[in-house]
Amino acid sequence: MEDILKKITNQTAQDLKVRKNKTSLSQLREMPFYSRQALSLHNGLKNGSGIIAEHKRQSPSKGSFNCPASIQEVVKGYEKAGASAISCLTDQPFFGGTLQDLLETRSEVNIPILRKDFMIDLYQIHEAKAYGADAILLIAACLNNEELQTMSLEAMNLGLEILFEVHDLDELNRIKEVTASFNSSKFIIGVNNRDLKRFKTDIQNSKDLLPNFPEGVLAISESGISNPETVKELKELGFQGFLIGENFMKTDLPGASCEQFIKAIKS
Repeated sequence: MEDILKKITNQTAQDLKVRKNKTSLSQLREMPFYSRQALSLHNGLKNGSGIIAEHKRQSPSKGSFNCPASIQEVVKGYEKAGASAISCLTDQPFFGGTLQDLLETRSEVNIPILRKDFMIDLYQIHEAKAYGADAILLIAACLNNEELQTMSLEAMNLGLEILFEVHDLDELNRIKEVTASFNSSKFIIGVNNRDLKRFKTDIQNSKDLLPNFPEGVLAISESGISNPETVKELKELGFQGFLIGENFMKTDLPGASCEQFIKAIKS
């Protein structure tokens, strides 16, 4: 079966060449949001509902979600619903997102924003800062240990928090090794329940990996979560955050769907 992750990262590298030629690092640094102080994704998750509500127009496995709501309606609806943070997909070829989406999201909400993309280059971290993100996603499957460390340090130097994403025990152990010398008080590690090579989803992946998490790290479960009862179960196990996109975006009113979901979690 085709390795979708490899296909996506190859395309990301090509697209990056175009963006680098169009916008220099010095131009990114001059953008208004570059100098703003980032909000804490860690604090937002720990002190709120724990829901990271995602704006995502499409996926390689499901195609377009055909959501009629504008990005402004979606993200303002998420904030009103009580989401702790918003995940904004900026990959265009496979997920239909853009950096403009990130910019518009930052202009609409006052909660932390995660730039969700396939980060393979330091330039993307500066993009995230310039376009208003508070945190970035670093996917272990996309990066070797040296790249993970270099990109982590760059993000932290810019005041951005990091959601480290893993799919299996080997990747989790690599993250633990790379971050061993870092201050772990604001660490966030997410288990992606979706196999990014084949795009199959299994919540059991989160349950299996959690006992191997470093002590004190904030644990996130990502993908394939559509039932509030699943969130309640994962919370009892120790997860404090839940990234949900498709379940909301496949409806006409993602914000209302998110609100009902959060109310169900609390009931």
